[in-house]
Amino acid sequence: MTIAPGTAAPRTTARWTAAAFVAAGLAFLLFPLLRPWPDETVASTDLAVAFASDRWVVAHLCGILGLALVAPAMLGLRTLLAGAGRAGAGRPGVRSATWALVTAWTGAGMAALYFGAEIFGIRTIAEAALRDGDLSLLADVEVLRMQPWAVTLFGAGLLLLAVSGVLAAVALWRAGAGPRWIGLPFALGLVLVLPQFFGGPGLRITHGFLVAAGCVLIAVAAGRGRVHNPSPAVEKAVDNAAVR
Repeated sequence: MTIAPGTAAPRTTARWTAAAFVAAGLAFLLFPLLRPWPDETVASTDLAVAFASDRWVVAHLCGILGLALVAPAMLGLRTLLAGAGRAGAGRPGVRSATWALVTAWTGAGMAALYFGAEIFGIRTIAEAALRDGDLSLLADVEVLRMQPWAVTLFGAGLLLLAVSGVLAAVALWRAGAGPRWIGLPFALGLVLVLPQFFGGPGLRITHGFLVAAGCVLIAVAAGRGRVHNPSPAVEKAVDNAAVR
């Protein structure tokens, strides 16, 4: 569907949707930028200090914030695509956007539980290692990270987040909101959230920029009123004009 240039999306919804996407992208970027990157292959004082630092906490809080903001951003996207009236749910892209919202909420909630363990569990272990002068305690970090239930929830949550990104891109493509490819960088960023955890600092920071760029692209389109379907009145007017 081609969006008529003169069709204006509700300004308030467009603004908070754009703000949610920008904030989510910024949080995803700040996570790897702020996170300390010590050598984790060797139990050392530097490693313990990094795990116990405020940067460790702030960076992971940014990660949780990024996850949490994806769902409100998806809600705004769906609202813009649905528009006003009872026919909203049947408009192009709305069904995909609805499922993008559902998978984003679910995935973010599941993955955030793991981030909580990363923030406070690992920091507590590191503080104990520094306090007792026993670096062997850092071995428990890997035990905490690889706890079966924790890893399962984290992996499943990030897979759902990846699905959410793909569905958002599909929704934007079907709605013809701005360039059809506008959601592809965002989708790619969310698909790569899980595998990028196996990369080094450079790769993970680059991934942060990718997600941020994808979020900004959608935010700009939403802010300019290009992410929406026509209202019923506009659709009727277009149909009448076509008949004439």
